[in-house]
Amino acid sequence: LAMWTENVNGSYKYVMLNAASDVKGQSDFNKFEKARELKKHIARIRKDYEKEMKDQQMADRQRATAMYLIDKLALRAGNEKDAENEAETVGCCSLKYEHISLEPPNKVTFDFLGKDSIRYHETSEVDPQVFKNLKLFKKAPKGPGDDIFDRLTVSTTTCLLGHMLTYFLDRPTEQALEQLHAWLDGQGLPYI
Repeated sequence: LAMWTENVNGSYKYVMLNAASDVKGQSDFNKFEKARELKKHIARIRKDYEKEMKDQQMADRQRATAMYLIDKLALRAGNEKDAENEAETVGCCSLKYEHISLEPPNKVTFDFLGKDSIRYHETSEVDPQVFKNLKLFKKAPKGPGDDIFDRLTVSTTTCLLGHMLTYFLDRPTEQALEQLHAWLDGQGLPYI
């Protein structure tokens, strides 16, 4: 609601709504209602990105593979950071060569600092086409420090979701899938 510069060390201070306030509660309610609506259309969205995972255009193939990781593994889309002022955290779209290890036939190990600098270290079995794509995206001359999704940004992923969700969600974002998974968890339901 308000922001000011603190006079002792010059840092910013904020006044925010309490999580239990009516306004904040309504906002959260609306997010999960969008997730509930998304559940009705997720099968078509998945069909679309699964088809694009074999696309000849590398940008489309990368975007579809990232959508799979966001959807099936519930990875955050990620965001570009101000490296000077913020920790070097990673999301799906900003994965680097060294953040994933591949183990045939289809196991992928992720190891990176995620949101709030919490280490994400998980091994997951993925669709064979996803494994094949990740192997391709790590192919030489790429090496440590290089982006896995070098033709992809968070905004292009958001744009893809926007095209797919425009007619049934008011404000589509990459968070729509995160919200769907959170809603399913809250209902005690498995990911679909």
